Amino acid sequence: MNEKEKVRQVADSADSAAQEAADSRWFERVARAGFIANGLVHAILGATAVTIGLGQGGGEADQAGAVGQIAAQPFGMVLIVICFLGCALMALWCLVNAFFGSASLRGPGTRDPQHRQGRKQWIDFFTMVGSAIAYVVVAATFSQFVFGGGADSGKSSSQASTTLAKAPGGLYILMAVGAVIAIIGIVFCINGLRRKWKEDLRRPRSAITRFLVGFTGVVGYLGKGATLLSVGTLIVVSAAAGDPEEFTGIDGALKGMRDQPFGPYLLLAVGVGLVLYGVFLALRSRYDRMD
Repeated sequence: MNEKEKVRQVADSADSAAQEAADSRWFERVARAGFIANGLVHAILGATAVTIGLGQGGGEADQAGAVGQIAAQPFGMVLIVICFLGCALMALWCLVNAFFGSASLRGPGTRDPQHRQGRKQWIDFFTMVGSAIAYVVVAATFSQFVFGGGADSGKSSSQASTTLAKAPGGLYILMAVGAVIAIIGIVFCINGLRRKWKEDLRRPRSAITRFLVGFTGVVGYLGKGATLLSVGTLIVVSAAAGDPEEFTGIDGALKGMRDQPFGPYLLLAVGVGLVLYGVFLALRSRYDRMD
């Protein structure tokens, strides 16, 4: 056996192992903890937004602020470590599924393309990659508290946007990033109203649970979509005005929403939506097909 064949054999073995991992029920069950961890962050973020809308302060309305509140509780660091591992495993599961599982562009166990509608193949693939990136971001937030003691995400967002703006064409890139985030927010709202997420869930047997999943899914997707839309809009506006340092992440977007006409009422609605999105994610950990 020559060197080329040995390399191919090792690659085939690794490929087979990855495909087995994508189909592993144990891997799937452990990764479901990522839904609960992400849901917990959104629920705390939503509760913080509600308190800000009520004019009671509420602290930092962002992921780092939410994780910080978890860390302040008894056994909070233990919960943070569990959430970090859950989100990291969920991100890994999404990547493995995107490249080797049912969402990959090829058929399972083969290098041949999947025999499905071309557009659906690509949508499934990029959806899974996008989900992996989202869970990596959440896992990174938890990891800051596990390994680094936390961080000011508003300051980090401002520094990152300012650094990007200094690059050639940076302001245009920043505007494009903001536009993409805003579009994703609109897609969240549309998918929430159309209940597109139902395609990924098993049907609960209980009528009460079915109602709860449906209600939290619709309202939760709207709350999540509105948050992303406000974040994207803030990025675009700050870049267009030539003041990228004004972008302070989710916290700045939500507090900026509060300062608009009828802002407190809108912020209350978004906060409730984020809380319900967290509940929906917790339910999703039980009923998501994870095919």
